[in-house]
Amino acid sequence: MASGRPSTFRAVAFVGDVAIAAASLGAAFFLRRHVAIPGTLALLPAESVRFTLGNIAIVAAVQAFALSFFGLYRDHERFREPLVRLLLPALFVELLSLAAIYFLAQPYSFPRSVLVIFIVLNGALLGLWRSALDHLFPQPRRRAMIVGGGPAATLVADTIRRHPWTGVELVGVLGPPGQDEGHGLPILGPLDRLVEIAQRERIDEVILMPEAPSWRDRLPEKIPNGFAADLLVWPSPFETMIGRLRFRIVGDLPLLEARVRPLGGTAAFAKRAFDVAASGAVLVLLAPGLLLAAVLVGTTSRGGMFYRQTRIGRDGRSFELWKLRTMREGAEVETGAVLAVPDDPRVTSIGRTLRAARIDEIPQLWNVLRGDMSLVGPRPERPEFAERYAKTVSGYALRHAARPGLTGLAQVSGEYSTEPEIKLRYDLAYLNNWSFGLDLAILLRTLPVVLTRRGV
Repeated sequence: MASGRPSTFRAVAFVGDVAIAAASLGAAFFLRRHVAIPGTLALLPAESVRFTLGNIAIVAAVQAFALSFFGLYRDHERFREPLVRLLLPALFVELLSLAAIYFLAQPYSFPRSVLVIFIVLNGALLGLWRSALDHLFPQPRRRAMIVGGGPAATLVADTIRRHPWTGVELVGVLGPPGQDEGHGLPILGPLDRLVEIAQRERIDEVILMPEAPSWRDRLPEKIPNGFAADLLVWPSPFETMIGRLRFRIVGDLPLLEARVRPLGGTAAFAKRAFDVAASGAVLVLLAPGLLLAAVLVGTTSRGGMFYRQTRIGRDGRSFELWKLRTMREGAEVETGAVLAVPDDPRVTSIGRTLRAARIDEIPQLWNVLRGDMSLVGPRPERPEFAERYAKTVSGYALRHAARPGLTGLAQVSGEYSTEPEIKLRYDLAYLNNWSFGLDLAILLRTLPVVLTRRGV
């Protein structure tokens, strides 16, 4: 079995992907030159064959870009999603890119029939190649145990079990006998036997819960040299604020300085200017499609085309968020405010399509223009849920330090059903590590999330 190191996988995958692109292009020209393809008028004349180094370089570069864009060179994505769910959008982007080159760069172009045959052959070979790679470079497995109990241990255990693509196998929990077993894992032994149990159970990762911080502080004294397992800490909201390390020397003590640092000054002005320019341009560009979608909503179901919903924004102030209406009229009259679920019966037939393509979110660009929201930031929550989470999730109000966003780090990294405790940590990490480059990266990562319908 080949090595599972990410760098080795990327190198092997890249070489194979480039070879497949070149072979598919050569095969497409050969078929058009020598085989009567249904739908074509005649064989391709020899002077139209452009199997050149330039064309090979173009298809290879486009192929590598499209596969990389959809995460097919990263373990995190390729084990998280079924292959077809990543490969089909990648092939679609590749087709659009090559078609654009065909029309805009004639010296490097090739006939449309060759392009179609290339995409079909390329897709079939990539499917076989990438399936073989998953066997050559299987998902790495890591044995883990949780140290500590309580709600945090249950949350971590449930999350790991719900995401098998992580490759983490939970072996058990370390803690006193009779400890809360809501996590459904066996108790492996007491805390003071951590090293012994980790070695006996061949543990790769020790996940520390926030209980008993004084015990955690003494842990380095108990770990011997050469301890094989990685120590991972489930951070409190305070600890996630330490995104960029800042030290203040007090005497001979290097004390870590942590504080909430919402945007201000020039950075806030630049972010707001980009929000206005980008949201205005995109809103104008998408206006025809938005108008068509609004008409479909108005003609296929009762109620208005648009739906306004109160959300919590910056500094805890409420605002009216605009969306295309996707639920039947009066959907929450009986149930009150509840979170949407898969196959929600309240969603209309056209609303289901709009939600899948995220078209119902387009009117929120108006909220960005108004200043209620930003393109990137923590997603705005409804008052009913914000009030509930503020009581149950420690540090939840910290996410209101900036304008909420149309998309965010939690949205491109997690799932729709990801727990508020987990989303909060993404939000705080974003707020305390903000940069213009981070915003652009999140916006770029939002596109494959939308196209693969993850989190819908």
